[in-house]
Amino acid sequence: MAFIDKTREIAADVHEVYEAWTAFEDYPKFMETVETVTVAQDDRLHWVAVIEDDTFEWDADVVEHVPDEKVTWRAVDGRETGEVRFEKLAADKTRVTYQLEYDPAAWEGKADSVRHWMNRRVDKDLELFKTMLEAIA
Repeated sequence: MAFIDKTREIAADVHEVYEAWTAFEDYPKFMETVETVTVAQDDRLHWVAVIEDDTFEWDADVVEHVPDEKVTWRAVDGRETGEVRFEKLAADKTRVTYQLEYDPAAWEGKADSVRHWMNRRVDKDLELFKTMLEAIA
C-alpha cells in the first residue's frame, strides 16, 4: 500500500469548503483526470477517470460524514481508502488535510507510474480546489 498526506490552507469559510468538497458530482471541475462522479443511493459514488489514455471505473462508499469536519470513503474493490478533514482556522480560513491509502497494483499493473502520477494528481487537484474556492470566496 502507498500513502499520501497533503494539506492546503484555503481562504474561505470551513462550511463553504466542506460543502464544495461534498458536491461529489462537481469533482471534474477541479480533478483533471476525473470524467464523472455519479452519486447512487446510500452514499455510493461511481467514478470514471481517464489516466494516460486508459479509462478506469470504480465504486466507493462514503463511510463517514461529519459536517464541516471530515469525509471518509472506501473503494468497494479495496483499491483505496481516504479521508479529507476540514479545520476552521479563522472565519475565512480553512485547513484541508487529504489522506489517501491506496494499492498501486490495483491500477492494472502500472504500480510504479501510478505512485508518481497519484502524488502529482493529489497536489494538482488540491491546488485547483483551493483556486476555485478562493475565486468565489
